Amino acid sequence: MRRRALVVAASLASVLSLGVGPALADPPPAPSPAADTAVRLPAQKLSWQKCFTNAAAKYARLQCAKVKVPRDWAKPNGPKITIAISRLKARAKPKGVLFTNPGGPGAGGLLTPLLFVDAKRNRLMDAQDIIGIDVRGTGYSAQALCQELPEPPTDARNRSAANTELMLGYGTKLAKACQKGGGLPSRYVTTAQTVRDLEYVRRSLRTSKGAAVGKINWLGYSAGTWLGAHYAAAYPKRTGRFVLDSVVQFAGSWQQHNYLQPVGFQRRFAQDFAKWAAKHNAVFGLGATAADVVARYEAIRTEIGKLGGVDVETVDGYTFTLYPSDLDDMIAFSIYAKFQFTSLAMDLQTLSGILANPARRLPAELHSVVDPSTSEIATFYGTQCNDTKFTGTPAQHAAKTAQIGAKHPLIGYSVISDPCAAWNRPAGIPLKRPGKGLPKMLLVQSRNDPATPYEGAVKAHQRFKNSRLVTVKNEGDHGMYASGNACVDKIVDAYLIDGVYPKADRSCAGTPIPAPEIWRTGAPSSNPLQHLKELTEVLKPV
Repeated sequence: MRRRALVVAASLASVLSLGVGPALADPPPAPSPAADTAVRLPAQKLSWQKCFTNAAAKYARLQCAKVKVPRDWAKPNGPKITIAISRLKARAKPKGVLFTNPGGPGAGGLLTPLLFVDAKRNRLMDAQDIIGIDVRGTGYSAQALCQELPEPPTDARNRSAANTELMLGYGTKLAKACQKGGGLPSRYVTTAQTVRDLEYVRRSLRTSKGAAVGKINWLGYSAGTWLGAHYAAAYPKRTGRFVLDSVVQFAGSWQQHNYLQPVGFQRRFAQDFAKWAAKHNAVFGLGATAADVVARYEAIRTEIGKLGGVDVETVDGYTFTLYPSDLDDMIAFSIYAKFQFTSLAMDLQTLSGILANPARRLPAELHSVVDPSTSEIATFYGTQCNDTKFTGTPAQHAAKTAQIGAKHPLIGYSVISDPCAAWNRPAGIPLKRPGKGLPKMLLVQSRNDPATPYEGAVKAHQRFKNSRLVTVKNEGDHGMYASGNACVDKIVDAYLIDGVYPKADRSCAGTPIPAPEIWRTGAPSSNPLQHLKELTEVLKPV
């Protein structure tokens, strides 16, 4: 998931090519007295109830429960917080328990099991109790909050001394706004804490047939690959069949990921979207070649800057001023999944028209806007900034982001406002980094994924020999399993359900980008992470 002035959901390319330090950002931590608190604390008896007040029949069997965990696992007898979990009971005798996570970090996961209902993953639903979790800091669990902070209307590409200071200063203000926000204090929003929450949930669970849960299986998308890998590092004996889909290079740092991510977004935009839009130039009029489409975006961006922003109105009635960097974000959000390409192309077409007559207000035709939701931002930043060190001076950080932006301008320049550069990182519970002895893992990665670039998955795979990589060729969607790719679904199901671990790396062909006419019908997304957002908007938990 991409956030304004910071891009997330992660990956890491060759560290040598980025020049940002060693592969492990932090040395392996010394054993912590808190390491076993999630094992020693008495398990909790869970009380399951219906989740929704308005559920369709196919969703009604999802059950929800609340778990009380220590706010700080270093002080297990201290204040408690609530973690919200859900369960889709196996339709037959459960062969395992599958924990799921949609990424973020900090995306709400309570409804994630329902993805497999709509994707008709029937064998999976027959064989596994599927668990959804709102991790600490987000959703219906104890929430972390950032103080509201207006973003300065500035263009991240402007690297004058004054504007550079303004953008660095915004990152500093954002760090303070989140570290001084309400709700769950940000110092407790870490992967190390969340991993212990997961282990305590495992200990408190029983299968739908009443058996103890000795090991968990895992399906994590995006930043959920980071969380899953770190759980496996902390509790290898409790680690079952782990699938990491759209891989964060989990042995690196979040800073390294954020420095890499512009590579993936630029590649997806220039190679996939622009090529597709050029193919359909007769429909959109954005250019006859991919280079022409990219040039049209740059021209639109330049004109928005000259006008000092353009007032726009969305189909949902949301009105705001669109600045050049907002256009970048709009595009970044829209290229996660191919089903959004039509809306993005239509919006660029509409922007071309309004800029030809800037006095006219943009009609309610804009679809691909920056997500105004702030419900996950505090968890997003807290996890990244607390987990791993940020290195370098402000001047070095500004210089590095200018270098990245020059090569990958879509979002590269905006990384300068990363609040982790000014974060007061607490000591907290050390994060046990994935290392030797990591259990078997199945990695799934599309070749042109924008948010978790392919280089990061390759790096993780090379570092951890006890893994298999499934490469989806001619594909750039973020989130592959349960997206309609039969090859990926077959490999993942064989592993999660039957325990068939590939003997070697595998590859699958991607699915084609549909013609524009198909998506004008408003069909629901087949992309799992986008469909989860749709479910969240419709279903109202009790």
